Amino acid sequence: MSQPGKLLFASLALLALPCPNAHARGFESGQGFHAVQRLGVTLGGNVISEITREDGSIREISAGGLYQIGAGVLYQAESIPFSGALILNYHYNSDYKDNDNASFRRVPLEALVYFNGPGRFRIGGGMRYVYSARANSTLNGVTEKITFRNARGSIVEIGYQVRPYGWVSLRHVKETYQVATYASTGTAPGLAGNTPYDGSHTGFFIGYEY
Repeated sequence: MSQPGKLLFASLALLALPCPNAHARGFESGQGFHAVQRLGVTLGGNVISEITREDGSIREISAGGLYQIGAGVLYQAESIPFSGALILNYHYNSDYKDNDNASFRRVPLEALVYFNGPGRFRIGGGMRYVYSARANSTLNGVTEKITFRNARGSIVEIGYQVRPYGWVSLRHVKETYQVATYASTGTAPGLAGNTPYDGSHTGFFIGYEY
């Protein structure tokens, strides 16, 4: 299991533990500003690169995967059941085999608004602006580098509070990446990768807000 996968598993186990002060913080008592930390796994989007493993299986590097980590701030309104968050993230997907490697990395800034209720559920949505999206690969001796224009996407999300400071969330993001530059050491015909990449994806997240 990869290091981010181990961290996600450990965090889920921690959230599942009983907490004697579970009543200490709910929507009704969490007004004001809170720091936010998040870790998630996302799936979806067009395939950018493929790595073939020794057993013949193929590992796809997609425009919607795979791990996302973030930190930011959330404000819980005092008299109305709404909250807002601003979170800076690092979203990446990478793999390697021997001399072959491939990756897709970007830096999304997300702005979200939530309606808190009923119970410990909340429903939200918002926008994300993606900076510094880039894909690099070296496959069969051919190196490719793609940079993408900054992209804007939309988010819908549903979350559930499982501890005083813990959340699990399911979300969907819709976004598209337009190629800015392409370079290759091979003899690809024309501008390979010029077609826009669909980066839309669905993700499962765990988070702390304290």
